[in-house]
Amino acid sequence: MAIPGNKSVVVTSGSPLLLGASQMIDGYNFAVEADEDAKVFLLLYRKNGKEPFYELLLDEKYRTGRIFSVFMKKLNVNSLEYNFRINGEICLDPCASRISGREHFGAPWDTDPHKVRCGFWSGEGYDWEDEKSPETDFGDMILYKVHVRGYTKQSKLPAKLRGTFEGLIQMIPYWQELGINTVELMPAYEFMEISRQKEPEGLVSTKGKKDEVNYWGYGNGLYFAPKRSYCATKDPHREFCDMIKAFHKAGISCMMEMYFPAEANPLMALRALQFWKQNYHVDGFHVLGAGAPLALIMKDGLLAGTKILADGMDTATLYKNQKQKKRCFAEYNLGFLQDMRRFLKSDEDMVPAVQYRIRHNPDDHGVINYITCQDGFTLNDLVSYNYKHNEANGEGNNDGCSYNYSWNCGIEGPSRKQWIRQMRERQMRAAFAMLLFSQGVPMIYGGDEIGNSQEGNNNAYCQDNPIGWIDWRGLRKNASMLAFVKKTVALRKAHPVLHMNESMKEADYLGKGFPDLSFHGERAWFCNMENTSRMIGMMLCGEYARQADGTGDDFLYVGFNFHWETRSMALPNLPEGMEWKKVMDTGDLTCDGFYGENGQVYERSVEIGPRTVVVLQGVKKPEPEKKHKGKGKKSENPVLSDAGKGALPGNFVKEESVEIPAADEAKPEKPADSAENVNGKEAG
Repeated sequence: MAIPGNKSVVVTSGSPLLLGASQMIDGYNFAVEADEDAKVFLLLYRKNGKEPFYELLLDEKYRTGRIFSVFMKKLNVNSLEYNFRINGEICLDPCASRISGREHFGAPWDTDPHKVRCGFWSGEGYDWEDEKSPETDFGDMILYKVHVRGYTKQSKLPAKLRGTFEGLIQMIPYWQELGINTVELMPAYEFMEISRQKEPEGLVSTKGKKDEVNYWGYGNGLYFAPKRSYCATKDPHREFCDMIKAFHKAGISCMMEMYFPAEANPLMALRALQFWKQNYHVDGFHVLGAGAPLALIMKDGLLAGTKILADGMDTATLYKNQKQKKRCFAEYNLGFLQDMRRFLKSDEDMVPAVQYRIRHNPDDHGVINYITCQDGFTLNDLVSYNYKHNEANGEGNNDGCSYNYSWNCGIEGPSRKQWIRQMRERQMRAAFAMLLFSQGVPMIYGGDEIGNSQEGNNNAYCQDNPIGWIDWRGLRKNASMLAFVKKTVALRKAHPVLHMNESMKEADYLGKGFPDLSFHGERAWFCNMENTSRMIGMMLCGEYARQADGTGDDFLYVGFNFHWETRSMALPNLPEGMEWKKVMDTGDLTCDGFYGENGQVYERSVEIGPRTVVVLQGVKKPEPEKKHKGKGKKSENPVLSDAGKGALPGNFVKEESVEIPAADEAKPEKPADSAENVNGKEAG
């Protein structure tokens, strides 16, 4: 059968190795997988046509195993689109690089089965200019996870840019100010957020209730096409490339989540990652789902050097115990979330687990530490709700995990009580401190830094509405929280000893007089591991890390007290001529929690408020004032031998001034084992 407008086209059997529509030297190869006895047609459309103008039955001569393929020599596709018909159903090509007909997110399916079609690759010739990947190491990475649509849908951007790739470009200055250098996108490839009423088995399909929106995008996908409804323009390829180029010019890497269900073709999944790296310059991937071919991905030569994140991986077998020059694989650390959440709400017997999570940072792969993500409470909800509130999902609140390790600070949901609001902010600050002062890669879930809430919904997979979108009014309402997070990120980045590229050994292996990492408690050099202990001190010796100029880092001490009362922690002695100076206190709401040059100095011990994290830095003692000969006024402010007693040197503030008595004295905190605080109940 002749092809109208393409009379010179020659049709022959194609290559079954090239799934999808692939441009060859002198034509196009089409290949699709279907059951061996399936009746498969290739359909060609004109872009403005309503019906296919050409249909080709791919019979036995076009079949190899379960792959049906055809080659069309001299086919001009400039004004064409295509689909497949399999056993009477119109099907999209799972390997299509472009999809038309789904320009509006959440729009119901058209009754016309030919409305949604596959397009051809149009990416050749994009000008990347002098773009270059930042190649951020895991040790330096600050990871920030966003949903492309929900992140900017309620922002003050022009309406056309909200919820788009172009909208994310506009957020680059905000991320730079926050200290973010790597952004992870939830599924940004084409997926069917609204299920068709009828779907062919084995191809792109999404199970769900009628009219339910698959807002997150986890399910079968069209893994080679940027999502059209996430575009402000009509050219998805160019807009996505523009976004990556802008990210890289700003020093920001881009990671993509790729979800492959159990039925996914492993070779197609591997090819999808290769495609995004080669054609879109994506820096890495977070691979999810039972169908993710992790072993293939880790061994693939084209993906060598690409950062791969997964929920678990066997690097020992891959590397055969040989040390690598660069870590390219990282494990998403669910254990960190569980242990740190329990420590945050003052559960008992957590000190050994927390000690492990703080230092865990293997030599052969990275770890991604996180306390919140899309699957569960936001950070604000974690400290505001004991129980999930998923009624809006339409499943009788039976969906979502019931074990959240959360504590509402005394009242379920929003509260106007000042002492409740202050307690929640201190808890959120403490959570960020635990995340950012642990070894490994910190992952911040977008919006947590401004106190975003999902109204207690811990499974907003179908909430394409304000519940699932970021509420940017938090920039004003939670400005002090945002200021704290910015400075906490900056503190981590300023001290390489807080983010090493190798595991810490808790030993003085360089002969510096101090171990690289040591743990302390109410006694220096001794950490109480009993089940009733809820405090831990960590000292880091900066001589084991190098600053950019080659000099050693500082001594740092991080004290965690999650008792519901103030506790004293002993401080290890510093080298002669040095003293401890407070840098940060999560419990001080009179400021952003940072003191600059005005920090209190300590020598033997430090008082840490309830549910509080403090950071001390080793600094040189000020030189004593020289005595003047002859008559003169006696110094009224002598340097004390024991900081914390009597008057303090000029610029130092009193220790009492950094406490918040209004919050605790106005309403005494109830310990986690009180009857009212059900989710924080603990023995002891």
